[in-house]
Amino acid sequence: MPAGEDDYDGVPYGDLVFEDVDWSEVGDHDPARRSARKGTSEQDVRVEWATEACQDPRRWVRSAGSQSGMTVKVTGRSASAGFLVTVVVAPKDSPPGTRWWGATAWKAGAKDVEQYEEGG
Repeated sequence: MPAGEDDYDGVPYGDLVFEDVDWSEVGDHDPARRSARKGTSEQDVRVEWATEACQDPRRWVRSAGSQSGMTVKVTGRSASAGFLVTVVVAPKDSPPGTRWWGATAWKAGAKDVEQYEEGG
């Protein structure tokens, strides 16, 4: 399984680079339509905000806990949104380089905010 406890395919989570996050294949999981899809009043997240969160130098990266082990979860600050965003991404390359597929994103919950503020 590529996404382990401390690294992704041998690359420590802290060393992952999210230079290019491609949202072109997100389809029905577009985070800008999350509240309508889930039938909630939660804050929708623009993909630009999600990409900013991935590029936050203080971001917190870990396994997304998916069955496939192919995704990671990133929580970071989006300056444009003005809040923390949690993002799920999958690498385009193996081992992971700088190119990622964006899968979904949401406004970070209290637990993720606390972990982020504590330094992951």
